[in-house]
Amino acid sequence: MPERRSPRTLRDVSHLFLSNGDSAHHEPRRGSASIWLAVAGASMNRAYLAAGTAAAFARQGMCVSILELCGGLPNVGYYFGMEPAGYLVPAIDRMELVSGTWNEAVRYCISANLASFERYRGEAPSPGAPHVLLAAFPCPSERDAARLLAALPGAASVLDDDGLRTGRAPDAIILAGCGEGAGRVRAFSAEVRDALPNAAIVLVTDDPGAGRGSEADESLAVPGDLRSSWARRMPPADQFFGELAAGLLLVVSQRRRKAMHHAANA
Repeated sequence: MPERRSPRTLRDVSHLFLSNGDSAHHEPRRGSASIWLAVAGASMNRAYLAAGTAAAFARQGMCVSILELCGGLPNVGYYFGMEPAGYLVPAIDRMELVSGTWNEAVRYCISANLASFERYRGEAPSPGAPHVLLAAFPCPSERDAARLLAALPGAASVLDDDGLRTGRAPDAIILAGCGEGAGRVRAFSAEVRDALPNAAIVLVTDDPGAGRGSEADESLAVPGDLRSSWARRMPPADQFFGELAAGLLLVVSQRRRKAMHHAANA
Protein backbone atom coordinates (compact mmCIF):
# COMPACT_ATOMS: atom_id res chain seq x y z
CA MET A 1 0.00 0.00 0.00
CA PRO A 2 1.95 3.06 -1.21
CA GLU A 3 1.98 6.39 0.58
CA ARG A 4 -1.13 8.58 0.04
CA ARG A 5 -2.48 6.58 -2.87
CA SER A 6 -3.91 3.13 -3.47
CA PRO A 7 -4.60 1.25 -6.71
CA ARG A 8 -7.87 0.08 -5.17
CA THR A 9 -10.37 1.96 -3.06
CA LEU A 10 -12.40 0.49 -0.22
CA ARG A 11 -15.42 0.27 -2.52
CA ASP A 12 -13.30 -1.50 -5.18
CA VAL A 13 -12.14 -4.28 -2.87
CA SER A 14 -15.19 -4.72 -0.64
CA HIS A 15 -16.70 -7.22 -3.09
CA LEU A 16 -13.68 -9.48 -2.54
CA PHE A 17 -14.41 -9.51 1.17
CA LEU A 18 -18.13 -10.08 0.64
CA SER A 19 -17.64 -12.94 -1.82
CA ASN A 20 -15.74 -15.24 0.52
CA GLY A 21 -16.99 -18.80 0.56
CA ASP A 22 -16.31 -21.55 3.03
CA SER A 23 -12.68 -22.48 3.62
CA ALA A 24 -11.03 -25.42 5.30
CA HIS A 25 -11.40 -23.49 8.55
CA HIS A 26 -14.57 -22.41 10.33
CA GLU A 27 -15.79 -19.03 9.07
CA PRO A 28 -18.63 -16.88 10.42
CA ARG A 29 -21.95 -17.18 8.64
CA ARG A 30 -21.69 -13.77 6.97
CA GLY A 31 -18.89 -11.56 5.68
CA SER A 32 -16.85 -10.91 8.81
CA ALA A 33 -13.33 -9.98 9.86
CA SER A 34 -11.49 -9.61 13.14
CA ILE A 35 -8.84 -6.87 13.07
CA TRP A 36 -6.54 -5.74 15.87
CA LEU A 37 -4.84 -2.35 16.20
CA ALA A 38 -1.74 -1.98 18.39
CA VAL A 39 -0.18 1.46 18.80
CA ALA A 40 3.26 2.10 20.31
CA GLY A 41 2.92 4.43 23.28
CA ALA A 42 2.14 8.07 22.57
CA SER A 43 3.82 8.01 19.16
CA MET A 44 0.38 7.93 17.51
CA ASN A 45 -3.20 8.53 18.62
CA ARG A 46 -4.74 5.07 19.01
CA ALA A 47 -8.34 6.27 19.48
CA TYR A 48 -8.08 8.52 16.42
CA LEU A 49 -6.79 5.64 14.28
CA ALA A 50 -9.47 3.27 15.56
CA ALA A 51 -12.31 5.77 15.04
CA GLY A 52 -11.14 6.70 11.55
CA THR A 53 -10.73 3.08 10.45
CA ALA A 54 -14.13 2.11 11.87
CA ALA A 55 -15.82 5.07 10.18
CA ALA A 56 -14.22 4.13 6.85
CA PHE A 57 -15.76 0.66 7.06
CA ALA A 58 -19.12 2.06 8.21
CA ARG A 59 -19.31 4.44 5.25
CA GLN A 60 -19.29 1.39 2.98
CA GLY A 61 -22.34 -0.17 4.67
CA MET A 62 -20.48 -2.40 7.13
CA CYS A 63 -21.24 -2.63 10.82
CA VAL A 64 -18.28 -2.28 13.16
CA SER A 65 -17.71 -3.32 16.76
CA ILE A 66 -14.80 -1.74 18.67
CA LEU A 67 -13.14 -2.95 21.84
CA GLU A 68 -10.65 -0.38 23.13
CA LEU A 69 -8.29 -1.32 25.94
CA CYS A 70 -7.56 2.16 27.18
CA GLY A 71 -6.79 3.80 30.51
CA GLY A 72 -5.92 7.25 29.18
CA LEU A 73 -7.31 9.94 26.92
CA PRO A 74 -8.50 10.38 24.28
CA ASN A 75 -10.48 7.22 23.65
CA VAL A 76 -12.92 6.37 20.87
CA GLY A 77 -15.81 7.73 22.95
CA TYR A 78 -14.31 11.19 22.48
CA TYR A 79 -14.40 10.89 18.68
CA PHE A 80 -17.84 9.28 18.54
CA GLY A 81 -19.49 12.12 20.47
CA MET A 82 -19.86 10.55 23.92
CA GLU A 83 -20.44 13.08 26.67
CA PRO A 84 -17.39 13.85 28.88
CA ALA A 85 -19.10 12.22 31.87
CA GLY A 86 -18.93 8.99 29.86
CA TYR A 87 -15.61 8.96 28.07
CA LEU A 88 -13.68 10.21 31.14
CA VAL A 89 -14.75 7.22 33.25
CA PRO A 90 -12.12 4.65 32.13
CA ALA A 91 -9.36 7.15 32.85
CA ILE A 92 -10.65 7.60 36.42
CA ASP A 93 -11.60 4.02 37.33
CA ARG A 94 -9.64 1.27 35.59
CA MET A 95 -12.27 -1.36 36.35
CA GLU A 96 -15.17 0.53 34.75
CA LEU A 97 -16.61 -0.21 31.32
CA VAL A 98 -18.36 2.36 29.14
CA SER A 99 -20.05 1.77 25.82
CA GLY A 100 -21.98 3.53 23.11
CA THR A 101 -22.97 3.61 19.45
CA TRP A 102 -22.39 5.91 16.48
CA ASN A 103 -24.70 6.38 13.49
CA GLU A 104 -26.29 2.96 14.07
CA ALA A 105 -23.24 1.47 12.34
CA VAL A 106 -20.56 1.42 15.04
CA ARG A 107 -20.85 0.07 18.57
CA TYR A 108 -17.95 0.43 20.97
CA CYS A 109 -16.86 -0.41 24.50
CA ILE A 110 -13.92 1.00 26.44
CA SER A 111 -12.11 -0.14 29.58
CA ALA A 112 -8.61 -0.18 31.05
CA ASN A 113 -9.07 -3.77 32.21
CA LEU A 114 -9.56 -6.76 29.91
CA ALA A 115 -11.72 -8.60 32.42
CA SER A 116 -14.24 -5.74 32.43
CA PHE A 117 -15.31 -6.45 28.84
CA GLU A 118 -17.14 -9.53 30.08
CA ARG A 119 -19.80 -7.12 31.34
CA TYR A 120 -20.58 -5.67 27.91
CA ARG A 121 -24.29 -6.06 27.13
CA GLY A 122 -24.71 -3.79 24.14
CA GLU A 123 -26.93 -4.38 21.15
CA ALA A 124 -26.07 -7.05 18.61
CA PRO A 125 -24.65 -5.83 15.28
CA SER A 126 -27.11 -5.19 12.47
CA PRO A 127 -28.14 -8.49 10.87
CA GLY A 128 -27.02 -9.18 7.33
CA ALA A 129 -24.46 -6.40 6.93
CA PRO A 130 -20.78 -7.39 6.84
CA HIS A 131 -19.21 -7.11 10.28
CA VAL A 132 -15.75 -5.91 11.33
CA LEU A 133 -14.57 -6.46 14.89
CA LEU A 134 -11.80 -3.99 15.75
CA ALA A 135 -9.78 -4.45 18.96
CA ALA A 136 -7.51 -1.48 19.77
CA PHE A 137 -4.85 -1.58 22.47
CA PRO A 138 -1.44 -0.16 23.46
CA CYS A 139 1.52 -2.03 22.02
CA PRO A 140 2.68 -4.13 24.99
CA SER A 141 6.20 -4.41 26.32
CA GLU A 142 8.19 -7.47 25.34
CA ARG A 143 7.55 -8.88 28.81
CA ASP A 144 3.76 -8.54 28.53
CA ALA A 145 3.28 -9.32 24.84
CA ALA A 146 2.65 -13.07 25.04
CA ARG A 147 0.12 -12.70 27.86
CA LEU A 148 -1.87 -10.01 26.06
CA LEU A 149 -1.88 -11.82 22.73
CA ALA A 150 -3.23 -14.93 24.46
CA ALA A 151 -5.93 -13.09 26.44
CA LEU A 152 -7.26 -10.68 23.84
CA PRO A 153 -9.23 -13.17 21.67
CA GLY A 154 -11.36 -14.18 24.64
CA ALA A 155 -12.02 -10.59 25.68
CA ALA A 156 -12.92 -9.54 22.13
CA SER A 157 -15.30 -12.49 21.69
CA VAL A 158 -17.98 -10.57 23.60
CA LEU A 159 -18.33 -8.44 20.45
CA ASP A 160 -18.14 -11.27 17.93
CA ASP A 161 -21.08 -11.56 15.58
CA ASP A 162 -21.61 -15.32 15.67
CA GLY A 163 -22.68 -15.45 19.32
CA LEU A 164 -20.42 -18.43 19.97
CA ARG A 165 -17.81 -16.61 22.09
CA THR A 166 -15.10 -18.76 20.50
CA GLY A 167 -12.30 -16.23 20.90
CA ARG A 168 -11.09 -16.56 17.32
CA ALA A 169 -7.70 -15.21 16.31
CA PRO A 170 -7.52 -11.97 14.28
CA ASP A 171 -7.47 -12.01 10.51
CA ALA A 172 -5.17 -8.98 10.43
CA ILE A 173 -3.23 -6.81 12.87
CA ILE A 174 -2.35 -3.14 12.37
CA LEU A 175 0.88 -2.18 14.13
CA ALA A 176 1.22 1.60 14.31
CA GLY A 177 4.07 3.73 15.58
CA CYS A 178 6.04 6.84 14.64
CA GLY A 179 9.52 7.98 15.62
CA GLU A 180 10.92 5.67 18.28
CA GLY A 181 7.58 3.86 18.26
CA ALA A 182 8.32 2.58 14.76
CA GLY A 183 11.15 0.48 16.19
CA ARG A 184 8.88 -1.03 18.84
CA VAL A 185 6.15 -2.06 16.41
CA ARG A 186 8.75 -3.51 14.05
CA ALA A 187 10.04 -5.67 16.93
CA PHE A 188 6.49 -6.51 18.03
CA SER A 189 5.73 -7.77 14.52
CA ALA A 190 8.09 -10.71 15.14
CA GLU A 191 6.32 -11.54 18.42
CA VAL A 192 2.94 -11.35 16.66
CA ARG A 193 4.12 -13.61 13.85
CA ASP A 194 5.24 -16.25 16.36
CA ALA A 195 2.01 -16.10 18.38
CA LEU A 196 -0.46 -15.62 15.50
CA PRO A 197 1.13 -17.06 12.35
CA ASN A 198 -2.06 -16.89 10.27
CA ALA A 199 -2.77 -13.20 10.85
CA ALA A 200 -1.80 -10.63 8.23
CA ILE A 201 0.37 -7.82 9.60
CA VAL A 202 0.01 -4.23 8.35
CA LEU A 203 2.61 -1.72 9.52
CA VAL A 204 1.57 1.96 9.83
CA THR A 205 4.46 4.34 10.46
CA ASP A 206 6.20 7.55 9.41
CA ASP A 207 9.32 5.59 8.45
CA PRO A 208 9.17 4.57 4.76
CA GLY A 209 11.68 1.79 5.37
CA ALA A 210 10.03 0.38 8.48
CA GLY A 211 8.55 -2.54 6.59
CA ARG A 212 11.97 -3.83 5.59
CA GLY A 213 13.31 -6.31 8.09
CA SER A 214 9.92 -6.72 9.77
CA GLU A 215 7.31 -9.45 9.59
CA ALA A 216 4.79 -7.09 7.96
CA ASP A 217 2.79 -8.22 4.92
CA GLU A 218 1.94 -4.64 3.99
CA SER A 219 2.99 -1.15 5.10
CA LEU A 220 1.38 2.28 4.87
CA ALA A 221 3.03 5.64 5.51
CA VAL A 222 1.24 8.11 7.77
CA PRO A 223 0.67 11.48 6.06
CA GLY A 224 2.35 14.37 7.82
CA ASP A 225 -0.82 16.45 8.06
CA LEU A 226 -2.89 13.81 9.84
CA ARG A 227 -2.29 15.30 13.30
CA SER A 228 -4.10 18.50 12.36
CA SER A 229 -7.51 16.94 13.03
CA TRP A 230 -6.67 15.03 16.23
CA ALA A 231 -8.54 17.49 18.45
CA ARG A 232 -11.83 17.40 16.51
CA ARG A 233 -14.60 15.53 18.27
CA MET A 234 -15.63 13.47 15.26
CA PRO A 235 -14.27 10.41 13.43
CA PRO A 236 -11.66 11.51 10.88
CA ALA A 237 -12.47 11.10 7.20
CA ASP A 238 -9.00 11.51 5.62
CA GLN A 239 -8.40 9.33 2.55
CA PHE A 240 -5.66 7.61 4.56
CA PHE A 241 -8.34 5.67 6.44
CA GLY A 242 -10.05 4.54 3.25
CA GLU A 243 -6.68 3.29 1.99
CA LEU A 244 -5.99 1.50 5.25
CA ALA A 245 -9.42 -0.15 5.33
CA ALA A 246 -9.15 -1.15 1.66
CA GLY A 247 -5.71 -2.64 2.24
CA LEU A 248 -6.98 -4.63 5.20
CA LEU A 249 -9.92 -6.08 3.26
CA LEU A 250 -7.66 -6.91 0.35
CA VAL A 251 -5.06 -8.77 2.38
CA VAL A 252 -7.73 -10.67 4.35
CA SER A 253 -9.54 -11.64 1.13
CA GLN A 254 -6.33 -12.76 -0.54
CA ARG A 255 -5.39 -14.93 2.43
CA ARG A 256 -8.84 -16.52 2.59
CA ARG A 257 -8.82 -17.26 -1.15
CA LYS A 258 -5.36 -18.79 -0.82
CA ALA A 259 -6.59 -20.99 2.04
CA MET A 260 -9.58 -22.07 -0.06
CA HIS A 261 -7.27 -22.93 -2.98
CA HIS A 262 -5.00 -25.00 -0.76
CA ALA A 263 -7.99 -26.80 0.75
CA ALA A 264 -9.38 -27.60 -2.72
CA ASN A 265 -6.06 -29.08 -3.79
CA ALA A 266 -5.34 -30.96 -0.57
